[in-house]
Amino acid sequence: MAKQSKFEQRMDKIGMWIDQYIAPPLVKIGNEPHMAAIRAALIRTIPLIIVGSLPLILINLPVESWAEFMAPYAPKLNVLYSMSFGFISLWLAISLGSELAKMYEELDPVMSSVVVVCCYLITVEPINLETGALGTTGLSAKGMFTLFLIGIIVIEFMHFCYKHNIVIRMPKSVPPNIAQSFASLLPMAILLIAFWFLRVVVGFDLTSLINTIISPLLSVTDTWYAAFISVLLLQLLWFVGIHGGSFTIWGVMYPFLLANISENAVAAAAGNPIPHILTEPFFYSWTMIGGVGCTLPLVFFWWKSKSSTLREVARVSTVPGIFCINEPVMFGVPIVLNPIMFIPFVFLTSLFGTMYGYILTKLGWVSAAIVQIPWTTPPLIQPFLSTGDWRNVVAQAILIVLVSIIWYPFAILWEKKMLEEEQAEEETN
Repeated sequence: MAKQSKFEQRMDKIGMWIDQYIAPPLVKIGNEPHMAAIRAALIRTIPLIIVGSLPLILINLPVESWAEFMAPYAPKLNVLYSMSFGFISLWLAISLGSELAKMYEELDPVMSSVVVVCCYLITVEPINLETGALGTTGLSAKGMFTLFLIGIIVIEFMHFCYKHNIVIRMPKSVPPNIAQSFASLLPMAILLIAFWFLRVVVGFDLTSLINTIISPLLSVTDTWYAAFISVLLLQLLWFVGIHGGSFTIWGVMYPFLLANISENAVAAAAGNPIPHILTEPFFYSWTMIGGVGCTLPLVFFWWKSKSSTLREVARVSTVPGIFCINEPVMFGVPIVLNPIMFIPFVFLTSLFGTMYGYILTKLGWVSAAIVQIPWTTPPLIQPFLSTGDWRNVVAQAILIVLVSIIWYPFAILWEKKMLEEEQAEEETN
């Protein structure tokens, strides 16, 4: 085995430090059952969000003649958007109740979901009996954080009732679905009455309180330093082989990013200025071109590499890389715990791309995302579908060139090292 240089030894120590001190608390937060359930519930709503976003693409393409042509159809298309993406917290309530209930064996996911939805509706949008109308504002992303709190309270209280036998037990001969319905009767009655009393009788508006508390956080999570810290942690965790996105972009940040894209979509549908820069599609377009670390250029550099290992990895990784799946590169090269790749991977590619995209959007040279898109959307298609702006495509193409230039000397250096190892192995055999 070749002796490590001082540089490689130093990089190994940094990797070990990250693995020992940075990764464990983030992994602990990400694996916390309630956080995991919320994350799973959010992921379940992605297809609905994508379908609901499609009308926004058709309505908001930045071509004047097209906008004039679509104007008569915009109100009808906005109905499709409003009934899907516009009610995102309502649909999320169904998903969240089920996911949280899975934490406890005795809870029925369907019944738990019903209770969560009912308590949520009473809290955010109690019906106006004089008009027979049900408000919709709280059913959008504005009610999302209220939902998280209500969902946790409901499920934990139901679990408490089952644990302390505050339920109606039916004979074993009764079918399970009927037994579950009666078992949930007392916890449901207590919860519904409690939320009704607070919202209707007392007049306590939980959503307003939570939004007042959350507003500063929403502001902070739309800043350049929030983007910088999130991506730095993302890259550091990936470097030691941990899926960093589960604890950053799709972990702590995800509810805020989803709220931001929802508000952007509402603003776009109304023809108003787009309020937020940081959204999930923002990171797809500027941070993860071909995957974390923007590794797609490496695949093309090594397609005809003299190193048989790198050549094979590159060819296996080409199609997945185009669809932003880069595990074959991360673990096949490997980039994970590779001292030579530490500096470009952590500091010079994704982090640079994030700041590049943030600054361009802040200056108004490119558009902020208004449409949720799948993370597997290929580069160059990705920025256009999320914004409808051709300038984003040009800006991403320039970024790909810049990232390729950054990666090139490190790609050559690693190829040289791999060739030396392969030749040494051949001589040994």
